[in-house]
Amino acid sequence: MLFFIPINKKFSYNFVKGECDNKASWIYHRIFEDERQIDIAFSGASQTSCAIMDEAIEIELTKQLGKNMKVVNLGYCRRGRDIQYVMLKELFRHKKPSVLIIEVAEDEPKKSHPVFPYLAENGDLLGSLIFINQRYFTNIWKGIVVRFEQLKSIVFQADDIEYNAVSDFGYIPSTQIADAGDLSQNKADWQKRNSKSKPGLFRKMELNYSKYYLQKIVKFAKKHNCEVMFLYLPESGSGMKNPLLKIFYTEFGNLIVLPGSITSDHSNWKDATHFNDTGAKKASEFIVQEIVNY
Repeated sequence: MLFFIPINKKFSYNFVKGECDNKASWIYHRIFEDERQIDIAFSGASQTSCAIMDEAIEIELTKQLGKNMKVVNLGYCRRGRDIQYVMLKELFRHKKPSVLIIEVAEDEPKKSHPVFPYLAENGDLLGSLIFINQRYFTNIWKGIVVRFEQLKSIVFQADDIEYNAVSDFGYIPSTQIADAGDLSQNKADWQKRNSKSKPGLFRKMELNYSKYYLQKIVKFAKKHNCEVMFLYLPESGSGMKNPLLKIFYTEFGNLIVLPGSITSDHSNWKDATHFNDTGAKKASEFIVQEIVNY
């Protein structure tokens, strides 16, 4: 019965407040309420949040292209293509971006994002039984929880939804420099991971969920005349110059790969998987030129 009730977007995006530095609430505000246009959108996980200085990129692109550009960092912590899909659907409904840049890592995530069921519309949630979605029934339960809480708020008229703007942009700054031990451990973890292999059929099954949503994102973008690009943001210790699915990505759009001078410099890292301000500044400057020259 609860799935006959349309999910209220403002309620659901604020229901997960406190999660991921309250980024869902910020994303709701930027897409639904902020009147500023979005010309270029970056979508990804926390690696995007910590690598893309959207304000600096906006200023530099406006300067170089000679026209007013609006750039937004929609990075949301933890990987999951399904949550990116539901967020980007709203982006295209409310804004008209001309370029979408999607973060890719060494490999695709294998599971649904844990916050996806809280934000997904009824059709997207019930229709996520993609072979294989390992979290389908958990997601259905979470979907019931958020809809029940929404119903309670309506019945008891508990309107405590409040957004407190802290920034016009989505970049998460940090002056922290990664501990050498953490970087070494990350490198060792990747060496161990790369030494193992999975049967081809099993790997194909694991990747199917992410590929399904990536293809839906690309199709949706193309429908709205939006150019799709990909940005490779590896971890500090993987040593992988290109993502494993490079050929798959380049079927849909240009792949931006940061130079080794950025990824191999330990002073650019906040921790083993995220850039600090120094690394983000270098990455953002490089990305601006890739966009201008594309």
